[in-house]
Amino acid sequence: MPTYRERLWAPASWVLITLGGAGLVAVSFRQNLLLLVGLPVLGLIALLALSRDELRVEDDVLHVPGARAPITAFGPAEVLDRAALRQRMGVRAQRDAWVRVKPWSRAGILLPVEDPEDDTPYWLLGTRRPGDLAVALARFRT
Repeated sequence: MPTYRERLWAPASWVLITLGGAGLVAVSFRQNLLLLVGLPVLGLIALLALSRDELRVEDDVLHVPGARAPITAFGPAEVLDRAALRQRMGVRAQRDAWVRVKPWSRAGILLPVEDPEDDTPYWLLGTRRPGDLAVALARFRT
C-alpha cells in the first residue's frame, strides 16, 4: 500500500480557461455546432491527458511518471515554494537535472541524487503537497 500518493490534476482554473477559450474560438467560426461541442471536448481530453500523472512512494521506492528510484538513492529533500521552484527551473537549473514539473505547479521538491555513478545532480518534482512528500520520503530514510 502506498505511503504517499498524489494525482497531478490540472486546476479548475485551467479547465475554465480551456472551456472558455474553446468556446470563443468555436463562436468565432459562425457557431458551427461541431466546433461548439468538439473544441471544448478536445480541450478537456488534452487536460485529462496532462493530468494522468501520479507521484507515489511505495515500498521504499519513489514512483514518478517516467522513472522510479529507491529512496536511499536520494539525499534529504528540499521543499521549494513558488519562487524557489521557478529559480530551480530557470537561472539555478543544472542541465543534467531530472525535472518533472507540470506547468501549473506552484510548489515542488528537490531531491539530491547521492549515487556517485549517476550524473544526475538532482530530481526536481512539482507537487501540491511538498511537505507531505518530504515527510513520506524521510520516513524511509531513517
